[in-house]
Amino acid sequence: MPYRAGIAALLTLLLSPYTMAEKLTLLNWEAYLDPDVIAMWQAETGVEIEQIYFDNDERRDRMMVDAGRHHIDLVVLDEVASRLFGERGVSFAPTTAQAPNLRHLDPRFTDQCGKHSVPYMWGSLGIAYRNDKVGTTPVSWSDLMRPAPELVGHIGMLDDGADMLAPALLMHGQSVNSDSREALQAAFEDLKQQVPAVLTYDYAITYLQSDTNADQLYMALVYSGDQDTLNEVQGSEHWQYVVPSEGTILWADCLAVLQGSDKQELAIRFIDFLNRPEIAARNAQSVWVATPNTAAYPLLDEEFSQDPTVYPSADVMAKSQLYGVLSDENLMLRKRITSAIRKLHDAK
Repeated sequence: MPYRAGIAALLTLLLSPYTMAEKLTLLNWEAYLDPDVIAMWQAETGVEIEQIYFDNDERRDRMMVDAGRHHIDLVVLDEVASRLFGERGVSFAPTTAQAPNLRHLDPRFTDQCGKHSVPYMWGSLGIAYRNDKVGTTPVSWSDLMRPAPELVGHIGMLDDGADMLAPALLMHGQSVNSDSREALQAAFEDLKQQVPAVLTYDYAITYLQSDTNADQLYMALVYSGDQDTLNEVQGSEHWQYVVPSEGTILWADCLAVLQGSDKQELAIRFIDFLNRPEIAARNAQSVWVATPNTAAYPLLDEEFSQDPTVYPSADVMAKSQLYGVLSDENLMLRKRITSAIRKLHDAK
């Protein structure tokens, strides 16, 4: 019996159009693809999924420029980067003729990702906090920007020209895409005042995994869904997530195929696989992030589909903003601000 089973498995592998000698390389956030989904794909195709991780958009963009050296086939991009890289001929999206399961995607997020990529997940920007260390649930961006005395030295931010400035801009009712020098200067002043309270500008998940002071992080700027990974990393249930009352950013993460990949057909097949309703539902629930796949909705557990940290209320949605494409001048100014803030923090 074991001999027959071994022969059957070998024949299945040999008859597959791909073999384990082949692999796809995905540039992705860490903990952003269900290991069971990867195992199901590999069992079906015999093709390995190798992931290269990034922990902020700027690092991802640098790797994209050198994608050939890393042999990257697919990438998870935000909606703005998707447009920029797509227009430069670096990446592209499959069509529904090539990947029929793309027909299940919500047009709102298809439009948001644009014609050069397809929606993968979506969510909000908010505050994660440890309920065993933070006595009062944060309700405003000012709770992060101007934290209580007992939280000084325990705050985490994001080292990114869009997201680092977002809490300060939102706190004052400004557009997160503002190109007003006055608004950006005011955000810079707020960030300077916040520096003494900040423990790290590293992505919270990365910090918890790699720094010896990980237990000192009590509150952080994060993306929805990160709180579950933070709990998993720390082996606790203390991390909670909240969207402040002033509103938030609704982001969409998108998937694109690299023009330089020599496995484009296989990469397209993987995107189609991820958009099978049952796979999309499993993957979303595993990473606890909202799926844009409408055919997956009836397959979601009630606990997940009713979780307001995953699917925000109508009130939150009404006060949400979307990322926009920033001018080169705006990007340069934001980069100077984030660089100056990091230098101030390193010097303290």
